Amino acid sequence: MSRLQTETGSAALLTRFFASCRQRLTQRALPAASLYWGEAGLWSFEPAQTAGQGWPDFDSWCAAHPRCSVRLWVGSAWLHHVAVPADMPLADAAALQAYVRLQFVHYFGPVAQTWPLALWQQGDQRSGLALQEQAGLNLAQVHSAAGRYGVRVLSLRPAWSQALAVAAALDPVWACASSTALGLLEGRCLTWLSLRAGQLAGVEQRYLDIGDEAELQALLPGLQAHGEITDAARLTGWGWPDQAPAAAITCGPASAVWLAGEVR
Repeated sequence: MSRLQTETGSAALLTRFFASCRQRLTQRALPAASLYWGEAGLWSFEPAQTAGQGWPDFDSWCAAHPRCSVRLWVGSAWLHHVAVPADMPLADAAALQAYVRLQFVHYFGPVAQTWPLALWQQGDQRSGLALQEQAGLNLAQVHSAAGRYGVRVLSLRPAWSQALAVAAALDPVWACASSTALGLLEGRCLTWLSLRAGQLAGVEQRYLDIGDEAELQALLPGLQAHGEITDAARLTGWGWPDQAPAAAITCGPASAVWLAGEVR
């Protein structure tokens, strides 16, 4: 190989390297977009927007936003939670994962064998979270589309975790109460988050049959009693920060602008 060929090859490598650096710097400089993915479809939220925008699928969003960064918030309808009994003898993380997987397979059948899992432990409390993959909501498809368009996926988290972070930031005193809760209503799916002294103590899901205010109001006392909630619970929906039950029911996913950005 001649010296000229070597130098030409080195120059090409340097060009690609600096182009990659510029792309990464651009991604970090621009505000990250947020995408909500749930029963209501796919919606994008950006800090400057006053309402979300609907998209047919993740591939379409990536094609319209090449080389951007994005956070994915998954709706509660596609997430399932299981609490592990404190006295369950599980020796390590592998045993915990096997137990959690077994529970999901028991309730949802063999299809749950391949669902992505996330495990978390807080003191003696251990829990598992499963992503029920759908057509278009599949981790392999997400990574494939992101790779084709140079999109940087920063995170994939439950939408309720952002709702909890926003609520705690707006009222830290409430969030640190000895026993309280936050209810997030997404369509007819209510996610009930129990808090103990500022720590997440439990996640429950309930589905409304009719989806009106009377049904929601009838459901709340039982949830508060079951979780031994002693402080005032909060209720919100897509239309944050209005916490009135009627607003939680009537607001659509486009109004969930609280999903934009990230609370630190």
